[in-house]
This record gives sequence, C-alpha cells and structure tokens, in this order.
Amino acid sequence: MTNKFQTMQDIELDLIKNDLGFYKELVFGLSKHESAGILIFGLVPYLALFKFESYKYLRNNFPDQEIFASRSKNFDDITRASRMRIKFFDDSAKRIEGMLELLEWVRKFHEWHINQHSGMLAPLKRALQDDLGVFLYDGHIIGSTHTGLFNLGYEEDSFPKTNKDNFEILGKMSKSFGIELGEYLGALSQLPKFTHASSNNCFAYGVENSNLKYKDGKSHEFLNSIFNEANTEDINLGFLILLTTINFFQYIFKRLVVGSPSTLFKLKFITLYHLESSLSKLQDYYYPKKLLTNRSREHIQHILKDKELKLIKDQTKLRNILVHYKIEGVLIETLNQKLDFYGLIEHFFQGMTYHQVDQILDTQIQRISTLFDEWLNWSVRPSQLRNW
Repeated sequence: MTNKFQTMQDIELDLIKNDLGFYKELVFGLSKHESAGILIFGLVPYLALFKFESYKYLRNNFPDQEIFASRSKNFDDITRASRMRIKFFDDSAKRIEGMLELLEWVRKFHEWHINQHSGMLAPLKRALQDDLGVFLYDGHIIGSTHTGLFNLGYEEDSFPKTNKDNFEILGKMSKSFGIELGEYLGALSQLPKFTHASSNNCFAYGVENSNLKYKDGKSHEFLNSIFNEANTEDINLGFLILLTTINFFQYIFKRLVVGSPSTLFKLKFITLYHLESSLSKLQDYYYPKKLLTNRSREHIQHILKDKELKLIKDQTKLRNILVHYKIEGVLIETLNQKLDFYGLIEHFFQGMTYHQVDQILDTQIQRISTLFDEWLNWSVRPSQLRNW
C-alpha cells in the first residue's frame, strides 16, 4: 500500500477523523436553524453511536489520553442506550420482548401528563388534551414525540421514582446530554490526531421550512389506526420507528448533506442492515402468534424479498468495521487511500465500487420508504397541519 498509512491503526484513526469532521459540520450547521430542535431527534442515535464507539476505541488503544480522565460520565448509560436504538429490534440484550416493554413505557410516558388531571373536570380535560405530536416533511412522517423519546435513549430507570414532573426532568436531562455530546466533539478535536478533522463542506441546509409541519393528536387513536391497526399499539409504534428512520434519510438527510461522504454511506448501510434484520425478527416473532394482519404480512414480505437488501444484510463483517472502527480479516496491502473507504467496499462486495453500492443504498431507502408510507395507512388533510 503506497500511501501515508503505515499500519491498520492509521486507517482506523482516519475513519474516526472523517466521522468527527462530518458530525462537527452537521451539528454546527444545523444548530443555526430553528428546525434543529425537532430534526436533532433523528440524529441523536448516530451521534451517540459515534461518541460511544470512538471513545471505546480510543480508550482501549490510547488509555493515557487526558480526555478519558476528565470527561463526564453522567450520561454513559443513556449514550449507550441511544446508540443501541440504531439496531431497532436487533438489541441482543433486550431481545424482542424487552423492546416491546420499552415501547410500552414510551407510550405510557406520554399518557402520564394527561392522567395527572384530577377533580370533577379531570375526565373532560383528559378527553380534550393531546399526548402525541407527529412531525412531517412534505406530507411524509419523519418523526414524532414518541419516536423522539425512543431515540434519545431514555428508559424508565432514567427518571427518579418519586418525582412526578417527568417532563421537566426530561427537558433538563436532554439539554445536559446535548451539551455533553458537544463537549466531547470539541475535546476530540483538540487531540493531535484529529486537529484538522474536516468533511470538506458537506453540510448544506436544503430543507424547505414551509414543508415542515406537525399534527397533534391522541396516541391511542393514532397507534390503533396505523400499520397493523387495532389492539396492537406497541407493535405499531415499533413499525412507526422504522418508518420515521427510513423517511428521515429519504426526506431530510439528503437535504442536509452534499454528495455522499463516507459517514453518510456508513449510516445508510448500518440502518438498512438492522432494518432488514429487525423486520425479519418481528415477522418470525409475531407470525406464530397470529397477530399480524394479512396486509402487514404482505408489506413485510414485499420489503424483505429483495436481492439487494439481502446483499446488504450479508455483509456482517463490513457492518462491524463501520460500527467499531476495528478492521479485521483484511490485509493492509489490499487497501488504497485513494479509494473511498480505502477499498473496503470493493473488498467485501467482490469488486463493486463504492458508488455502485451507494446507489444500491439510496435505491433501497427510496423503495422501503415508499412501501412503509403505503403500509402506514394514515391520511391527513393539509388544513389539519400546522407549521413548526
């Protein structure tokens, strides 16, 4: 290999450096826009992934760095949990049952503030008050209050048992969590290895703010009307998380990032990998229980029965490199600095180029986004929508 990299660790550090430059530019650029307050919910799991995995790699390889001695550990558990959200139902610790319990908690968390009403008018207040916000771009759902809480990594144990004002606690915790993420990016940038981290001006705000809308409603009604329909609220919330994630790539990411930098390629690949795996697991879990409607089974099959999606799911070794920054099973002589991802894509995809695989990722995101939107079975009149 005739380039500046002498060891595999040089390449691994360059992977981290590229991601650092991408996230710095993305977060700083987005923070200048009012929409950041909502769009950030779609980005948090990927920021948490970077923080968790880069910190783990650097701690294991450079334990004497000052950053590891001085950094705050207040949100380590939340960072770890948020990072796991990119795996959807692939969480090996929680498994399907544990994820469904988490979704039930997310749903009940939003019902909490309605149920706090007391007195003679309490039933009327509960009937009138909404507990769900749905966020849309150009008519497509890209997030909600429920999926946002899920992405942030919070769980029941994140909140004090005795304090009833959980929404106030949530606000304070989220602000502190965001500050800590920013401080980590800043501290990492000061290390000599990453001083010149840059993504070559990949950020460009192309989101049309007039297309950003929201609709308030009651979660019970909404979650009993979409996807698998009645009496499967937690199942439907799980499908909604998959839809909002894939739609965020289809309608938002492409309007924030210019071209196809390696970090965006990585995020698209990881998302599709775990979406395929999660849908397969959900299908296997629910099919014997006969809880899926015919319509749900048909759409799941339509999404999964695709050769290119299977091609992505077969690349577990590449997925592990992209997530953990540890290159194994590849000879350094086969890599080339002049190629995107140093030739790793060509190596694992048997000669297919980075741009060819990237086109497959984009095609799959568009295909799956369209199928999820059809499956959603939810319509709303423009007059019912409000500007952000």
